[in-house]
Amino acid sequence: MINMMIGFFKDYFKYKEAAKKQQKWMEKFCEQKGYAINPSWMMATNLKSNLCEMEATFGKRYCPCFEPSGDKALDKKMMCPCEYIEDEIEEYGTCHCALFGPADLSKEQWKASSKRLMEEYQVPKNLKNGVLDTRGMPLDPRRGLPVPDMMHQVKAVLNGYKGDTLTVIVEREQEALNLEKIAAYRGYDCTWEQKDDHIKAQLVLKP
Repeated sequence: MINMMIGFFKDYFKYKEAAKKQQKWMEKFCEQKGYAINPSWMMATNLKSNLCEMEATFGKRYCPCFEPSGDKALDKKMMCPCEYIEDEIEEYGTCHCALFGPADLSKEQWKASSKRLMEEYQVPKNLKNGVLDTRGMPLDPRRGLPVPDMMHQVKAVLNGYKGDTLTVIVEREQEALNLEKIAAYRGYDCTWEQKDDHIKAQLVLKP
């Protein structure tokens, strides 16, 4: 929990100005659709920071909960606000990320959806001896993508990681390509190689 809070405040100060731009389009979108932004300052701030990081890393405002898939049609649908928002509001009460919901949603409903999201992303990470295996996570039924994905697993581990290098096991080439962009944005070196049934990547975190 301490490492998560440290990561939260690092992102908050890093993206404080950029988040103001996110806030403007979010408010306009909500006004048009009759939606509201999550009333929890911490949840909304974290999601805005994630949107800022998505744009800075991948060049587009992808959904803060899912890294790009490599499928152009699917990735277009995942531009925030994503095309799944109405279906997910019907199922969860909010969009998947618990960023947007109906304007009349109760505090209890917002809290329930936020709790659902946090439980999805706080599953134990498969980290042993400096090797993070990101495979085997459940798939989101609409997008067919893992929850949490490689990007969120790596970010969670790095918040409290003390080693000089981190080896990351991924299943798909697109995840390795995403990891290259994540590493470049953070100033890390990244190399990877294809194995029989997976890809082994290495992040060099310290010179």
